[in-house]
Amino acid sequence: MNSPASPDTRVCLSTTVFALRAAAAHVERSLTRVLEPFGVTAAQFELLLVVERLAASGAGCSELGRHLAAPGPDVTRMLDRLDLAGFVSRSRDAKDRRVVHAVVTDQGRELIAQAGPSVAEAESSAFDGLSEPDRHLLLELLQGIRRNCPNG
Repeated sequence: MNSPASPDTRVCLSTTVFALRAAAAHVERSLTRVLEPFGVTAAQFELLLVVERLAASGAGCSELGRHLAAPGPDVTRMLDRLDLAGFVSRSRDAKDRRVVHAVVTDQGRELIAQAGPSVAEAESSAFDGLSEPDRHLLLELLQGIRRNCPNG
């Protein structure tokens, strides 16, 4: 059995990390292609979905950022773009003016409805050949990796 520091282990771990990065890049390019006609990036669309899911909880920017693949500081910039496009509206918290809440507008819900099937098709294509149990296992493994990473 190889020790944790053996060259074979390092190669295996590096290969796994690079395979994960390559797969993520392929999925990102696929999402970019299908979302381009809608005028939003994959990260902006993801944020729109998170805002829709968490709006009732009154989540602020830092909370929204914890649910995204993108770093937290990017949340405000993405919200600015979504707000300018009319997909979200924002308001300051009544108790703490430093906190800004976002909600999806009717136009944003329309975007989600129109782009959703294209995103679902891209997802289906990316995971083609994986069984439902394998997809659930993959999700569980990826969530474990995210929990293990600093600031994850």
